[in-house]
Amino acid sequence: MPPRPTVKGANLAPDASFDPWWWEALPPAEPDPAPLPPRCDVAIIGAGYTGLSAALTLARAGRDVLVLDAGIAGHGASTRNGGMIGSGHRLGFPALADRLGRPGAAAILREGAASLEFTASLIEREEIACQFARCGRFRAAWRARDYDSMGRELDMLRREIELDADMVPRSEQHREVNTDSYHGGTVYHRHGALQPALFHSGLLARVRAAGARVAEHSAVSAISREHSGFTLTTARGRIEAAAVIVATNGYTGPESPTLRRRLVPLSSYLIATEPLPAGTVAELIPGGRMIVETRSRHCYYRASPDGQRILFGGRAALSAIEPAPAAERLRKLLVQVFPSLAETRLTHSWSGRIAFPRDQMPHIGSIDGIHFALGYSGSGVAMAPYLGHKVALKVLGSADGHTAFDDVPFAPIPFHRGRPWFLPFLDIGYRIRDRMEGSD
Repeated sequence: MPPRPTVKGANLAPDASFDPWWWEALPPAEPDPAPLPPRCDVAIIGAGYTGLSAALTLARAGRDVLVLDAGIAGHGASTRNGGMIGSGHRLGFPALADRLGRPGAAAILREGAASLEFTASLIEREEIACQFARCGRFRAAWRARDYDSMGRELDMLRREIELDADMVPRSEQHREVNTDSYHGGTVYHRHGALQPALFHSGLLARVRAAGARVAEHSAVSAISREHSGFTLTTARGRIEAAAVIVATNGYTGPESPTLRRRLVPLSSYLIATEPLPAGTVAELIPGGRMIVETRSRHCYYRASPDGQRILFGGRAALSAIEPAPAAERLRKLLVQVFPSLAETRLTHSWSGRIAFPRDQMPHIGSIDGIHFALGYSGSGVAMAPYLGHKVALKVLGSADGHTAFDDVPFAPIPFHRGRPWFLPFLDIGYRIRDRMEGSD
């Protein structure tokens, strides 16, 4: 085995892995060598949360479903995320209200709450063992003015929608997280945690049990419209389908050029610490909640389900970088919050791809007859299964497939043809912002 790349100061353990820590709980994957069927009722591209949820709904409605994935099912963001499940969106209520008006913004936020309840119900109804818990989320204010704006927004939200949340002043924040880095924050009591790889594995098992076929290593290179439906060209042959759903999010490729122009794929990075001494994690995060920050770094962290490690994620870079330098950048941010972890080694460093539309909102619908659900902007653990279910209902012609996102324009990004050439320029802007926030 070739030596692992090292970065000065990264403090990687000698046997550090560049695979997600979550994968250690998964059994070895068994490939399905069966040939692809020549035709199906619905072909779904992408075997993550969105595609599997859509497949489950369609298969149980009696449709012949084929889910195609370019690699191993779940190899993307569905098993690489931080395992935080909530009802939020990237945009807050004031920004949504500016774009959609107050009624439209409230409808979008209610959709977010519905996504959380749908996914929680899915886990419980299907008896998916994925360490799901309603532990709550603490959104930490990086600056004093962030805390003030969060308080004003919470007042607005309470007038518009039902929201189980409370402000926590800086004087009381140590009951949530044992650091002086923040200026208080907001607790969202309905939010929670899960083990993302186990959630995906359980959902995959339910889909297969319902009769849907999931074909791995079956990358789709082209989709062509035919009089009676569509023809998909894949790495393993051609398939005819009456309907197609694209559920690829941050992994959307040239097979969907129209959708690709509407998404910016970004890498999100995470690290896992080595097991910490008994009681350390509970001392650092006494509230046991998921933690997210308001700073532009978008740092987020949590205790591992076994309570022995801290899993820490954030923007190590906008463009893809190697896991070793990413680990060092995230380690510095971790130590900034918890100086006592300065000598702690890291056992895992990994990344996954998320996708941002121009308006930073999820989107669902159809273009040129091809259905889609994607664009979660890093908040897809609840929304992806929910919109997967909803897009399946749209394929079935059910009025229950309606969402508040249906009438939100899904605009292409100017001068974007699939490769985000503009990321280096955005990176410069974010670096300046990081320096101004004191988080460079």
